[in-house]
Amino acid sequence: MYNVKDFDQVKKNYRSFWNKEFIGRPYIMVTAPKNGFETSPNKQSYVQKLNAAKNGTFDAVVREYEARAKATMYYGEALPHFQADLCPDQHAIFYDGEIIGQEGQFTTWIKSNVAEELSELDLTFDRNNPNLRLVENAVKTAAEIADGNFLINVLDHHSNLDTLSALLSPQNLCYELIDNPELLREKLEIINNDYKTIYDIFYKAGRMDELGTLSWIPLYCEGRFSVVQCDFSCMISPSDARKYVIPSIEKELDCLDRAVYHYDGKMALGHFEDVLAIDRLDCVQWVPGAGEKRTIYWMDLLKRIQEKGKSVWVYDWTKEEILADTELDPTLTMFSVNVDSEAEAEDLMEKLEKKYR
Repeated sequence: MYNVKDFDQVKKNYRSFWNKEFIGRPYIMVTAPKNGFETSPNKQSYVQKLNAAKNGTFDAVVREYEARAKATMYYGEALPHFQADLCPDQHAIFYDGEIIGQEGQFTTWIKSNVAEELSELDLTFDRNNPNLRLVENAVKTAAEIADGNFLINVLDHHSNLDTLSALLSPQNLCYELIDNPELLREKLEIINNDYKTIYDIFYKAGRMDELGTLSWIPLYCEGRFSVVQCDFSCMISPSDARKYVIPSIEKELDCLDRAVYHYDGKMALGHFEDVLAIDRLDCVQWVPGAGEKRTIYWMDLLKRIQEKGKSVWVYDWTKEEILADTELDPTLTMFSVNVDSEAEAEDLMEKLEKKYR
């Protein structure tokens, strides 16, 4: 695997991470430019990947990432990985959601609205859905080029209520939640039951069954891993979340060996304790939201996650803040940081290991 000193040791460390075992330091993903190489920020957009997938040039997008992986060193628990997603609301395009995106923009969207009401939605899953084939071919292309030298991400699904929100619009889904709760349960059950089928298609397409899994949150698992979430939860009450969100997440976890919950924004904090009470959830990524202070200023919340036996994935601290930390449990913490050189990365790893001896 490109610029990973000992993949077997990384695997061993991840087994310890999932089992909540102390390895002599916090878990940490550190990346740095390889000596003699220059690396630039990843500017690959969803629009670029979508257009490349449509016009048969997706291999060029993957080769562009491969060059970046070859120019990057990976320390601690960091691993090279490529994200073949074509849009954030990936799951919705497998139910006839239409992807739209314009040149010059970063992201792509689901064209609103596929339907105005739940009764108009036909959620029959079709293995030959052209959007599914498009993404599957992109994932297969990436896996063939990678040839085990870097990993292919599990899709950023945005399943459960997020799929219905993308297909109907958040506003219309809110109306349906009030007007047609039983029909909502029926439609949501269809999506939840299809989750494993869809997951398995890409699990095999990306050779994840051979090499292991990680997602856009790049925690590695030798089995089945994914990021679970429900961004739409910020729109509903705790009682409705207990009816619709928590059972959906639990259903998805039945298909997985390990998972991290992407907790996006303080508007969803009304469901915080219910999310933490999900036994099979391993880890939480707390994202304060646009305009809010970084996660280091939410220490009480991070510590509460750890009190409930979950790990935290911390992505926005500086190396100085990581080295100075005395509050988080190192057994339940995974940091992620990029530094400017191999020497700086090696110095950081050495200092972390000395600190916890």
